[in-house]
Amino acid sequence: MRTFLIILGLLLAVVLWRGHEFASTAGMFRDLEPQMAGQCTIVPGVVGPEDHTIDPETGIVYLSGYDRVSAIGGDPKPGAIWTYDLNDPEAVPVSITPDADAGFQPHGISLYIGEDGARRLFVINHGTNEQAVDIFDVGEGILQKVTTVTGELLRTPNDLVAVSPNAFYFSNDHRFLADDFMRPFEDFLGLPMTDAVFYDGTSFRSVAPSIKGANGINVSADGETLYLSAARGSALHVYDRDTASGDLTYQKTIELPGMPDNIELLPDGQLLVALHPNAFDLLAHFADPIQKAPTQIVKVDPESNSVETIFLSLGEDLSAASTGAIYQDRLIIGAIIESKFLDCDLSYPTNP
Repeated sequence: MRTFLIILGLLLAVVLWRGHEFASTAGMFRDLEPQMAGQCTIVPGVVGPEDHTIDPETGIVYLSGYDRVSAIGGDPKPGAIWTYDLNDPEAVPVSITPDADAGFQPHGISLYIGEDGARRLFVINHGTNEQAVDIFDVGEGILQKVTTVTGELLRTPNDLVAVSPNAFYFSNDHRFLADDFMRPFEDFLGLPMTDAVFYDGTSFRSVAPSIKGANGINVSADGETLYLSAARGSALHVYDRDTASGDLTYQKTIELPGMPDNIELLPDGQLLVALHPNAFDLLAHFADPIQKAPTQIVKVDPESNSVETIFLSLGEDLSAASTGAIYQDRLIIGAIIESKFLDCDLSYPTNP
């Protein structure tokens, strides 16, 4: 009996310790003060715009949209890739995958621009049968599929970044699949069991193991540094990247005031990272989209490790932002399950 009580006491201590750590990481003790960025316009029409990226030369936004609420409810609808032209004052989102079937469930995306100017869009597709990465050539208002990549290491892919016409890195955000009984323990305990994987055009290999909820991923403009967000660690990991082999060497970790999602680059080398500052509000929003969850976009300087909030709302305009990207004086903010995104003109004075 005494041994049993000792074991029970130790287990209780672990649960209490982890519960407090989880509550802290999840944002239970954070005070949030709204901070607007310029003048923001709600753009309807894209359901579940979880990820987007902007062509730095043309100002075209590519958005990945998928109705996760309908899918969870047992009525999956086809997702789509959309474009939104920041040079057109009358722009509306336009689908460039109009013939996609119900098996197209896009998530993270990455735009690769070759030395010859050719563009390829890499898209994580959760599909109906297996996890995959679809690679498309970008044409005039349409995508032409080049190939589909599958493999055992594509377990729970979340985001990706292309580094050549055929090679890319991606993050697995869980070790255990959604129907595995260990999945809730992985989430609650914040176990460092996820990773980043490199596909060199032929084969896969894990290059950044033992991450607490790997999520957003990107590389610097020169390709020599890789950035990986750890959602359940509220941190951004920085790696030196060998451009010849694709191998990564851990450099440092930058702590963040929330659970990081996708990462976009700024022209000056700084990073724009979407954060979920309160995981409890996020979970409530997933359970009932009417419930609001805060949106936060931060600018991270990977040289000085400074973190600056440039946008924060309590979710009235857009809940649970997952991506922020800037082109000239425009900030585009997308979210996980909303049916809209924000287009913010930063040339206007910031609202108090």
